[in-house]
Amino acid sequence: MAQQQATPSRYRYVIAGLTLALNLSIGLSFFAISPLLPLIVDDYSISRTDAGLLSGLAILIQAAFGIPGGFLAVRLGLKPIFAAGWLLAGAMVLTPLADNFATLVALRVVFALGVAVLFPATGPLLMRWFKPREYSVMTALNWAASSLGMAISMFTAAPLAEALGWQGALAVFGGVTLLGAMAWLALGRAGQTKATEAPKVSMGELRRAIFSRVTLLMALADGAGYAQYAALTTWLPTYYSERLGLSLTQVGFITGFLPFAGMIGVLLGGILPAFTRARRPFIVVPGLLLCLAGFGSFITGNLAIIYISLLAVGFASWFYGPTLFTLPMELPGASQARVAMAWSVVAAVASVMAFSSPLTVGALADSTGSYMPGFTLWAIFSLVMAVAGMLLPMPKASRPQESGRAAIHRR
Repeated sequence: MAQQQATPSRYRYVIAGLTLALNLSIGLSFFAISPLLPLIVDDYSISRTDAGLLSGLAILIQAAFGIPGGFLAVRLGLKPIFAAGWLLAGAMVLTPLADNFATLVALRVVFALGVAVLFPATGPLLMRWFKPREYSVMTALNWAASSLGMAISMFTAAPLAEALGWQGALAVFGGVTLLGAMAWLALGRAGQTKATEAPKVSMGELRRAIFSRVTLLMALADGAGYAQYAALTTWLPTYYSERLGLSLTQVGFITGFLPFAGMIGVLLGGILPAFTRARRPFIVVPGLLLCLAGFGSFITGNLAIIYISLLAVGFASWFYGPTLFTLPMELPGASQARVAMAWSVVAAVASVMAFSSPLTVGALADSTGSYMPGFTLWAIFSLVMAVAGMLLPMPKASRPQESGRAAIHRR
């Protein structure tokens, strides 16, 4: 395997801290808007379909610019790409200036552009600084940091909005991201790479990455989970508020269990594969669980069932990642450039699916007066993950502990 051996420097601990800070700060802003949607709808007098754009459009931008982001990552160098992407991701600090809906959408677009270039650049950075046996540890920690950021923002968005207004709450989360960008400018390093590993991507290699059976099945699997996660995270707070009569603080706390359970799921998803050669169950089982628990999150008004279902959805939505995203790193001829492009393609295809889910739920709610049709659609669609997991070829690990190397998250 042509993987780049990581630089054996203690400075990789600084890089580890920076990547953890990156994922935490992006997680803070990604779904923080969801518990605040009722306030935004009232302030701007917009429809549910328009409100769905605030989550969905950010995901669509990731889809549109994910592949170009991969090109930039391998062509322009990692340090400037990380600096530019991180600064763009801090755009939500300007939310108090958004005196109309179009301006708020524009800020979300800028935020998403930053995420789109950061995601594919992270794989090569890990390959330069860390040893192969450290990939799974770093991946699990980074995914957990992203999930923790989402949980913190969903738990605290409504209380912050009560104190600072919803615009002030979003600005606080954006400010944390901007501080992280300053830290990267001061401390970030791209790391060393061998001449034979110089990132080069041809159009032929791009076509092979796009039409690879493995890449497309990975994208379907990731998209199935991501689409339901985006739909539920975006609209469950509003659904619980309208159906159960709960306050925004209460529904933010309830739906905060999604990323909180995801933090536990991704850590176990990065650790458990190290003790077995079996990979397929780590994708198929979460796909089945997502469908069952997805229905449980909205089909009944029983809070006990809702709590259990949200914990299961959150866990399964992140648990599969370390196994799924390790595949491009273990294929024959794997390189930094190929890994970056594979992640870009998967992120682009999966993001298209996740973009459509909040919009679909909102549009169906506008036309039918119920969120049930949209939630049901994406709960059933989550089964695609299990199907794709059955079809994906699994690389053979020479030793059990070599399994579970994974890539870092989008979200």
